[in-house]
Amino acid sequence: MDWIEWFGYLASVVVAISLTMSSIVKLRWLNMIGAALFSSYGFVIGAMPVALLNLFIVFANIYYLQGIYRSKDQFKLVKVEASSPLLQFWVEQYQTDIEKYFPQFSVDSLQGQSCYMLMRNSEPAGIFVGRQQQHEFEVKLDYVFSAYRDFKTGDFLYHNSGLFKQLDISKLVTYSSVENHQKYLRKMGFSQSIEDQTLYEYSLS
Repeated sequence: MDWIEWFGYLASVVVAISLTMSSIVKLRWLNMIGAALFSSYGFVIGAMPVALLNLFIVFANIYYLQGIYRSKDQFKLVKVEASSPLLQFWVEQYQTDIEKYFPQFSVDSLQGQSCYMLMRNSEPAGIFVGRQQQHEFEVKLDYVFSAYRDFKTGDFLYHNSGLFKQLDISKLVTYSSVENHQKYLRKMGFSQSIEDQTLYEYSLS
């Protein structure tokens, strides 16, 4: 088996992986890379239908990615009661995935908390739950549905929603021992505490 055949297999693997992505942005990027590899493979072996079809797919992905990055999404926070059947439905629906980032969180954890649904273009995009104590707000759950994990929703929540200014909050705190969630927190502006490696803080003052 020569390098050209291995190149074809690599292109196949990349395309296959792209189809497993729940995020449409990741799907488009990986699919574009896979199609570019397939197009190159087609040109090398002289298979013009393969080369041209995949070249078309590359440009199609570029077109839709440009549309995604240029689009102006509309975000909104909707306050809901902890007892809301709709909120409880979403928590139960995504319980397994929620536990990957918030291991101890469940429907019972909603009681006594301030609860919000994150809306993106009028569609449910996530769940935000926490507790306020004077000027400090502890984030108990900041969960974004997989299709919307491009940081835009988190950026709106922490930087543009106006929620914390409205509540007169000067400091956010949350706890996490999950590496992927810690990366997200740092990207949002949280800093890791020196004394407690699971504590993350964000000063709004």
